[in-house]
Amino acid sequence: MKYLVFTLSLLLTACSSTPPEAPIKKVQLTHIINHSLFEQVKTPSEHSIFELSEPEKSAFLTYAHSRLNNVRADEIIFNYLQNQLTNFKYDGATLTAQQAIERSEGNCISLAILTQSYAQLLNLETSFQEMTSEPVYAKEGNVIYVANHFRTKIYAPKKETDEDIIVIIRAGTLIDYFPTRGSFYSGSATYNDLLSNFYSNLAATALAENNLNKAYSLIMQANRFTPNDAELFNITGVLHRRAGDLKSAHMIYQTALDRNDISINLINNYRILAKELGDKTLEKRLTSQLVDKEKDPYELLVIAKNNLHQGKVTQAKKQLELAIAKAPYISELYLELAKIRYQQGNTAQTQSLLEKAIQYERNKERLNVYQAKLASLNKHN
Repeated sequence: MKYLVFTLSLLLTACSSTPPEAPIKKVQLTHIINHSLFEQVKTPSEHSIFELSEPEKSAFLTYAHSRLNNVRADEIIFNYLQNQLTNFKYDGATLTAQQAIERSEGNCISLAILTQSYAQLLNLETSFQEMTSEPVYAKEGNVIYVANHFRTKIYAPKKETDEDIIVIIRAGTLIDYFPTRGSFYSGSATYNDLLSNFYSNLAATALAENNLNKAYSLIMQANRFTPNDAELFNITGVLHRRAGDLKSAHMIYQTALDRNDISINLINNYRILAKELGDKTLEKRLTSQLVDKEKDPYELLVIAKNNLHQGKVTQAKKQLELAIAKAPYISELYLELAKIRYQQGNTAQTQSLLEKAIQYERNKERLNVYQAKLASLNKHN
């Protein structure tokens, strides 16, 4: 799932004679979007996201049927994927199942979608898990993406005898697409979460390209599956800011806070809007919320960059060091810290930090940039 930060960033009940209070009805996101600003454009259908070409279906089913007598169906999918991913390029791209096959690239959402497609062909049930500390991280322009790490559990086919047995833990295969990076389980996810993440990711890309109608249409699709997602409020607020409707953006952010659907990205973007509106009281309150809220490494990176922009170098350095302690595999953390150490005249630490950035960077273009910076530094030493 891509999160956006625009860097401008037990129950007890008792009998009572008093009728219970009616639950508070939450205001829905679709009710506060300024729909008149945008036009609906075509987006991928739910079916098309998982659809595979006839040759790919045939190849997979031939492989599966030749092994079903000896290998459990869920394990077959794992083995098939393992073969398919030999030369797979892990990047920030959110792709349909067929696109992921054709391009041999994509992020964990793309791979979860591809896995789901194979599971559907064998009529297998699945569930999903969301992981923290292991997202695919990407940046385009002034938009920072944070993509949570997904993994898939494919359940083994039910046996006839299972109907008379109470099953505590169902047999199956857990597929982790990034098993070596030290991520850990943060919660269960659903099929709807997977679809929402797919559409949200594409909406983030559309925003980065300033294609507001496409972003709007994709947000509307995502909202069909997860209407209470704080990040959808966040990205929709950003959309309205981009469209120049600050009043609607303000209403969207505040509605999310009133609903208690809050993320640090949303608070940060709302704070930026408050500053733009000249509302110092609101800005101060939101800044306090940012300070009080526990931050993950990616949020710390955003805040560090904002502090650097404001000349708060010492604060930025502390935030980057804390982020590295939490997630030492993110290359850009080292790059940003290297910039600070270079400005402070510490070339030895700058070199060491650039070497760390190179060690962890997976994107070829960024890797070339880091190597060039290191070569330039060595040249002047």
